[in-house]
Amino acid sequence: MSVRKPFHITGAGCVLTRRGGRLVAYRDGELRASAPVSMVGEIVLTGQVTVTTPALHLALRHGIPLVILTGSGRPLGRLEPPTAPHIQTRVRQLDLHRDPAVRLAIGSAIVAGKIHNQGVLLRRRARRSLDEDAVWSTVARLSEFEEAAGRAESVPSLLGVEGAAAGAYFGAIRRLVVPGHGFTTRDRAGRDVVNQLLNYCSALLRETVTSALLAAGLDPYLSFLHTPGRGRPTLAFDMVEEWRPVLLESTVLALLGLRAVTPDDLVDGRLSPRATAAVVERFHTRLTAPARTLPTPPGAPSYGDVLRHQALRLRAHLLDPTRPYEPFRWR
Repeated sequence: MSVRKPFHITGAGCVLTRRGGRLVAYRDGELRASAPVSMVGEIVLTGQVTVTTPALHLALRHGIPLVILTGSGRPLGRLEPPTAPHIQTRVRQLDLHRDPAVRLAIGSAIVAGKIHNQGVLLRRRARRSLDEDAVWSTVARLSEFEEAAGRAESVPSLLGVEGAAAGAYFGAIRRLVVPGHGFTTRDRAGRDVVNQLLNYCSALLRETVTSALLAAGLDPYLSFLHTPGRGRPTLAFDMVEEWRPVLLESTVLALLGLRAVTPDDLVDGRLSPRATAAVVERFHTRLTAPARTLPTPPGAPSYGDVLRHQALRLRAHLLDPTRPYEPFRWR
C-alpha cells in the first residue's frame, strides 16, 4: 500500500486546482506541482496561495486536510474533513490528562528522550564545531539533565530541567554554526537566518506530528507535558519535543552546512520563497530517510514511519497503561 505524502505549495501567486483526479498547482500559468489525490496525505499551503473550489471539494471528499501557514511558517489554521472520531481513545485521553502521576510519567519519558537525542546530535557534530571541547562538555551535562528528568517530582520541575537542558544545548549549537549567520541564542522572534529556519522547520514538524496524532485517533489539543490552551495543539507540542534534534535542528544544520540557505535568503528578516522551498525539500528528504533508532525495528522504516508509530505507541499506552510509553531514542 502506498504511503500518502504531504503536498506542499509555497509562495504568493500560486493557484491550487484540480485536473481530473489530480491536484495541480500553477504560478503565472506555469505548472509547478502535480500529484494524484490518492497519493496526498495533506495539503500544506505557505503564503498567499489561492485554492479553487473544485480542488477544495476533491481534497475533502478524499479525507485530505489543508494546513495553512503564513509566509514565515506560522500556523494559521487547519481545515479537516468530517471524520468518525475515536471516542473511546479520546475519553481515556481526557481521564488520564487529569491524573498528575500519568502526566508526569509521560512528560518525563518525552523530556528524557528529547535530551538523549540532543546529546546524540552534538556527539555526531562535535568534530566539526568551533570548540570541540565545549561541545563535549555540553554532552556530559545533557546526560546529567536526562537523569534529572527521570527524577523530577512534578511537571513544573520537569519543565525546569527541560529549560536548563535547552539552554546548554543551544549554547553548543551556536558553536556548530559557522560565524556570520548572526545567531547568538534561540529566539522565536529572532530575525537572523538560523532562528528563521528553526521557526519554519518547527511549523513543518508540528503539522507532521499533528497529522500522526489525528490518524491515531488522539486529540492533539489535550496534552500531558504542556498546559492545554485555546487553539494550541499542545499534545503535538508534547510529541514534537523528542523529534526536534532528529528532524528540526539536524535539518537546519544541514541546510546551513550545504549553503542551501544563507543570510542572503532573508527578505525583511523573513525567509525568501526560494529558501522556504529548499527547507521543505530538505525536511522531507530527512523525513523519508531510514531511521536510526534504539532498538532498531525490523525492515527499513523511515523517520516518518517511526514518527507515526510513536503516535500509535502513545495511544496504546493510554488504552493500556501496562504498556509503557517509550520515547524515540536516536542512535
